Amino acid sequence: MKWIFITLILLAPLLIYEKVVGKVSSEIQLLTSIPLLIISIGIVVYLMNKNGEIGWNKKVENEIKNGKAQILKIKTEKVIKRKQTYDLGSGFYIKISENETLYLQGQYFDELQYSRKFPNTDFEIVKTKLNFNELIDINYFGEYLKPKKKLKAFTKEQFEKNEVHYDGDLLNIPIEEIK
Repeated sequence: MKWIFITLILLAPLLIYEKVVGKVSSEIQLLTSIPLLIISIGIVVYLMNKNGEIGWNKKVENEIKNGKAQILKIKTEKVIKRKQTYDLGSGFYIKISENETLYLQGQYFDELQYSRKFPNTDFEIVKTKLNFNELIDINYFGEYLKPKKKLKAFTKEQFEKNEVHYDGDLLNIPIEEIK
């Protein structure tokens, strides 16, 4: 999309010239279009590199090598599912201990639950610490764990009152008290 947008911006003067002054020959169009396309590709590569979009995998690899990635190892025997809210993906309450429950939510869990890989009795989540806490990987060591119950999606009112949970929230309540 960036490339198309920049290309259109660079071609705009040529299109305006043709509209105002008159027809431009095919040869001139070809001779100006090719350099403009090359310039637009260069601009896109520069912008993506500046914003870290090109080197993202390298940054993530460096975080893992340097011990800056966050690895959450989880063993559980009880999971509760919360239906998808808006387009945030399904949510899962995972029993960590008698008084702690981890809430995980994201569209990536939707695909995994349909393949019966998640929720799981023994798994780990690898996230970046430095780059916007992005999910890197989910590794499974146990067996598929069917949720004990399914809760309704969060309502608009719950969002307005900030009575919702977000991906990665560690709740200091037993899983049995979640409603």
